[in-house]
Amino acid sequence: MQFKGQIGNLDLVRKINLEITFKTILEHRPVSRATIASITGLNKMTVSSCVDLFLQKGIVIELGKTGTSRGRPPTLVDINASAGICVGVEVEVNQFTVLITNLAGTSLESTSYPLTSKEPQSFVDAISTILADIARTYQHYRLGIVGVGIVIPGYFNLRTKVVDYSANLQEWNRFPLQGELIKRNPGLSFSINPAPYAGAMGEIHFGRAKQTESLVYVASSWGLSVGVCHKGELFTGAAGIAGRLGHSTIHLNGKKCTCGSKGCWEMYASVKALYDLLGTTPEKLPFADIVAGMNNRDGKIAGAVHELGHYHGIGLANVVNAYNPKAICIGGHLALLGAPLLNSIWNTLKECIPDRFLDNLEIYCSELGELGVAYGAVSMVINHLTDTLVSYSLVE
Repeated sequence: MQFKGQIGNLDLVRKINLEITFKTILEHRPVSRATIASITGLNKMTVSSCVDLFLQKGIVIELGKTGTSRGRPPTLVDINASAGICVGVEVEVNQFTVLITNLAGTSLESTSYPLTSKEPQSFVDAISTILADIARTYQHYRLGIVGVGIVIPGYFNLRTKVVDYSANLQEWNRFPLQGELIKRNPGLSFSINPAPYAGAMGEIHFGRAKQTESLVYVASSWGLSVGVCHKGELFTGAAGIAGRLGHSTIHLNGKKCTCGSKGCWEMYASVKALYDLLGTTPEKLPFADIVAGMNNRDGKIAGAVHELGHYHGIGLANVVNAYNPKAICIGGHLALLGAPLLNSIWNTLKECIPDRFLDNLEIYCSELGELGVAYGAVSMVINHLTDTLVSYSLVE
């Protein structure tokens, strides 16, 4: 019995050392073995053993030697970006978008598909077919699909594994989404998050917010919701549903919302609201045409964007008063509206809040554009990459 205990302890120590080493490579890539040892406190022999195993398994590569002022130049190691792929999926009311990246998070391709049915099982069937096609297309990648991040316009209960609540896709409420996805796709790992949380993660991992300690991310697509991140930690609330500010009231007895209330912020400041202002639909006027019309100074579109920004500013005034963020990022489709939207937002904010409370506040449109939330779904996969690849390395 004592002998088995020692073996178990040695296996555990080896696994921990591998995790520490790989996480350090991921965070400081490219990096030398000596630097890994210096950062982690592991001895050089242990680091070399871990790196050699990763090299043998094909999940890291050597980049050659780097210049140094004296002594033998060190060899840098980096993650093998082409060892596998990450898949991020953003589900919206009318469509879902699939983003495929390599292990370094570099985009390989993205495609949007119509959400032809509001029934959740229909989505499970559709995305399962797509994932099978992706696996075949990228079968030359050693690890294939290492994980799938799914972002929904609602809240997922991590304990019960069901969709807790979605105002805009109410057919999904109480649906066991993760279980159905695993049933249809055995062997694949799925992570599920609401749009504002994923959007904030994506902006921190891939966007301009890497060094921002206090970020509010506004997921601005057909619906509207807010993710708050402070010092690297998402604020999710007691039940994991914080951020439903799209359903805060900004107009008493205003427009009826899908949530059942009236005058919700998202009824006046979302993509849906913009289409209402323009009196049209996405089928008749694709969003890309709205952006093109705005850039070409179409008067009707410019007026609608200005009014949209006004209502966005009213909601953001509540956000500033509640959270006092360092930066606010407008993500999703509305990020493509750029300066005209931001100018209108600022005009309203300055009417609502004294200047001293706006000092040093940055408001910007995500450079990730309409793929910001999908990148957040990829970041969910990358966050589990250490566990996934270390487990793979330990398989004989």
